This record gives sequence, structure tokens and C-alpha cells, in this order.
Amino acid sequence: SSEVCFDSLHLVQGFMTPLIETVTLRADLDTRAITLAAEYLNRGDIVALPTETVYGLAGDALRPGAVAKIFAIKERPYFDPLIVHIADRGWLPRLTTHTPENAAILAALLDRYWPGPLTILFQRTILVPDLVTAGRETVAIRCPRHPVFHAVLRMFGNPIAAPSANRFGRISPTRAEHVNDELNGRVPLILDSGPTPVGIESTIIQLVQNRIEILRAGPISIEELSNFAPVIERNRANEILAAGQTASHYAPKTKMSWFQPSRLPKEPSGLICWGVVHHREHFSKVASLSEQRNLAEAATRLFGLMRQMDEAGLEHIFVDPVPEQGIGRAIMNRLKRAIAAHSSDSTF
Repeated sequence: SSEVCFDSLHLVQGFMTPLIETVTLRADLDTRAITLAAEYLNRGDIVALPTETVYGLAGDALRPGAVAKIFAIKERPYFDPLIVHIADRGWLPRLTTHTPENAAILAALLDRYWPGPLTILFQRTILVPDLVTAGRETVAIRCPRHPVFHAVLRMFGNPIAAPSANRFGRISPTRAEHVNDELNGRVPLILDSGPTPVGIESTIIQLVQNRIEILRAGPISIEELSNFAPVIERNRANEILAAGQTASHYAPKTKMSWFQPSRLPKEPSGLICWGVVHHREHFSKVASLSEQRNLAEAATRLFGLMRQMDEAGLEHIFVDPVPEQGIGRAIMNRLKRAIAAHSSDSTF
């Protein structure tokens, strides 16, 4: 990424974005905060909002100028498409074209998981700007469950594009203070609704010939989705159809590796454990994703612990793997991509 300070401006990916005062408002369905966020969006500005998964960097999905601001603020490459968030499924006929062969599966999934952390890839209509989809003929859509985001959607009235509210490739934010650390001076408004309840980005799927194809693992697991149709995982390298598919992603600045007891560190290092805390004597900072080995708890703690370790002045972060079942598959997906940012060894 390129960022050059010039007087009071940021030059990011060729866009000049003014350095501005960032205001954080507590927003548990506070009418003033919701109204203010909708006003900013109506002006084509960008705001940070909580979802049930992570905090999102929100802009009008139907206004190319607003979408361009999202890319600029995040320093996100234009080949990486965005997710469009809608208030209800009534927007689908305007944004997408349905494939009749998968209609029954789609209806069952929407009944069960919308609103919620399930993103679905559809064929798009011309209403969706090219910039949102990175020029592809498909668009990723979800209906979020978080009451604050949902209230903003209702008041604003248009679909909202909202990738995670952090600089591209970095650790996703699960608290408003994480957003402020990452983007202070780049966004005018952050709505603070406390920690996000899920902590891992949405599951992304597409329906292909009466099968469910997972493009990004998330809170809704393979085991759950298999109740609706046969499930396959897409593992085609160098083919990005949706957000979060780049090989290196979710990464701290500090080098990160899998923990191996036979390779104890010599430099100041941190350890993120799975289960009971261990090897405390060998590390400067140690914490557990879940001492009870609860995968849902681990998901809510993952990005926060990674960020704490990253801010601790360490030379290296080591992490235990977790079981690749249920939401554990999504946790391991994030860890593998974070480790890939510092090493060619991105598998376990």
C-alpha cells in the first residue's frame, strides 16, 4: 500500500482523502447516533458500524463515489470485491437475478439464516456498480443481524457496502477502539456498540447445481449447511470470487507462526493457546483462546488477542491450532491466512 502525508491530506491508492476528526458515539439503538450515521451515508460519506461479526466500514453500495472512498480508506486493492448488506430480502429482485434450479435451497437458507452471518453470491443486475463487484458479474449479499447496523440500514434506505473496518490485510476489528486505532483521521464517525458477538466474518457461499459451495468459512459451518444440500469447499488458488479469499489476510504486523514445543523461542514472543495456558515460562505474553476449549468463545476472542499480542512489542507470535470442526474451520482459515503473510508455510 502507499500512503503519503501531504499537508492535511492522505494520498491512498491515488485518492486524496482529508484527515478529519473522528467522532465515536455509543449506539445501542440511540436515535441520534443512528440518524447521524444515515445522514453521513446520504452525503456519500463513510462510517464505521458494528455488525454481529466484526465492525464494518460502511458506504452507499449504489454510489460509485462512496464505494471508491471505502477502497481508498482501507487501501484495498480493486480486484477484491465487497459485500453488500441489505435490510431485507425485498432488495434481492433489484440487485440480483435468481437461478430457478436453486430456488428451493435458497429459500430454505434465507428462512434459516437471514438476518445473520451468511453471505450469498448471486448474479447481479446493472443496479450494482462495477466497483463493488471488482468487475465481476456476481455480487455477494447478506442481511446483517446486528440491531445497530440493521437500524442504520432501515433509516438510510439503500444497501450498504461494508468490508471490515481496518486497513487491507490487517486484523479485523471486533471493538470500536480497534477501528479507531486503525482508521482514526480517515472516517468521520464510529458507532460503538461494544464487542461484536460472533467475532469472525460471515460465511460466504454460492449455489451451484443444487450444491452449496463455500467460498469463505465462517460462523455457519459445513455441518450446518449440509442439512440443506451437499456442500463442497472451493480451494482454487488465484481465483478471487468474494471477500477474504486472498492468500495473506487478517495479519498482525508481528511475525506469526504455529507453535511447536520442539522450537521454543529465543526472542521476546507471545503465545496464543488453545485450552489451558501452557509454556508460560518461555514467553513474554501468554493468553488462551478458550481455556474450556469452547470454539464459539475462541472465535469471539481471536482477533482481539491477535491485536493485543501485536501491540505488545514482541518479536514473534506463536499460536496453537484449533480443531477444524464447526466454527473452528473458520478460525483456522483466519490463522492460516495471517501466518501466510509472514511465511510460505501457510498450511498445517
